[in-house]
Amino acid sequence: MAWCRCVHPPVLGPALAALSCLLSAGGCGGGAGQDTSPFATGTSTGTLTQTGASDTTGGDGDGDGDSGDGDGDPGDGDGDETLFDVAEGGGDGDGDGDCTLPHVPCDAATTDPFNALGLGCPGELQINPSIDAHQDGMGVRSSFGATATYDPQEGSSYFVLSTGHVAELDDEPVNPGDQIYHCNKWFSPGDGMDTTNFPAPIKKNNVNGDCLSNPALVGTGDCSNTIQAQFQQSGWKYDYQEIRFSVTVPEDAHALAFDVAYFTTEWPVFAGQSYNDMFIAWLEAPNWTGNISFDDGGHALSLNAAFFDYEDQDGLLPEFAGTCMRYGAGTPWLTTTAEVVPGDQIELVFAIFDLDDVNLDSFVFLDNFRWLCEGGGGPSTMPVPVP
Repeated sequence: MAWCRCVHPPVLGPALAALSCLLSAGGCGGGAGQDTSPFATGTSTGTLTQTGASDTTGGDGDGDGDSGDGDGDPGDGDGDETLFDVAEGGGDGDGDGDCTLPHVPCDAATTDPFNALGLGCPGELQINPSIDAHQDGMGVRSSFGATATYDPQEGSSYFVLSTGHVAELDDEPVNPGDQIYHCNKWFSPGDGMDTTNFPAPIKKNNVNGDCLSNPALVGTGDCSNTIQAQFQQSGWKYDYQEIRFSVTVPEDAHALAFDVAYFTTEWPVFAGQSYNDMFIAWLEAPNWTGNISFDDGGHALSLNAAFFDYEDQDGLLPEFAGTCMRYGAGTPWLTTTAEVVPGDQIELVFAIFDLDDVNLDSFVFLDNFRWLCEGGGGPSTMPVPVP
């Protein structure tokens, strides 16, 4: 299988560099329907690394209090006061304009996963991003299914990361037995990856206690204690796909948030078994090292987690109409929130992988990364309220 490798200089923004790679290398982009592969290929194996993001010049509302963020107004009390908010009229959507920095979506017709997420837009906060993923398991979309359920949460598109074939997301199986021939693809083994462990800084082991009450545990493992039990059902991972970025937490930002939706073709056959793909959102920070996307039962996002509102047993759900998730299952849009500390250097890794087998695959949609002005204690994942 062909892998993408593209390294570009810091003077290029992510979107321009992606376009440059596509034009110069050829043959690595593509995809059908509304999917676009993010980067072009240059070698047969390796890690795609993206260095240098948009600069930090330009724009007003730099967090120094001149946009109303220093007036002591506690906001609407729900903890969702965002720094980078897209609500018309500014502010956090409640009209008071408190604690905001301007954000202009830059994901129209983009192939850049970070722009699709709401990151690295021109004139906004600088990030240091990288990608280690097979090109066929990445894409950018603007819609999914026959309803508005999976419309973008920010801007006009979102990023898709998968252990399967993103270009086939619009291929609908005709019956449950036909499902295996749509979207599913084997990327590894064969890439030299240690299938029993994760790339640093991800650790699979639980910590011995609560990182919130005992900060000495930070760095010793997964503060959420949500990875180990699920991973030990098998102990082998395949088709590992990740994107990540590091960034300095902005002044006055006390939490980060992003939206995610998880889908799997493993439902219902492998529910409760070791064949169970996982999604991990790993936050590496001075106050937390571990997964931050999990349900209230302590399960990482997988077939065994809560939130599976859409289970297409009879192949009739309009949410999955015209897609390869027909006869599969998925969550609605969920919001993950995690507390951070202003000025801290952090790294966030989004990773998905097959557990034990490679035959049936899973997908995550990622969108609407933003900074929040109020922290809420430990990380949490909750369904996005339906308007």
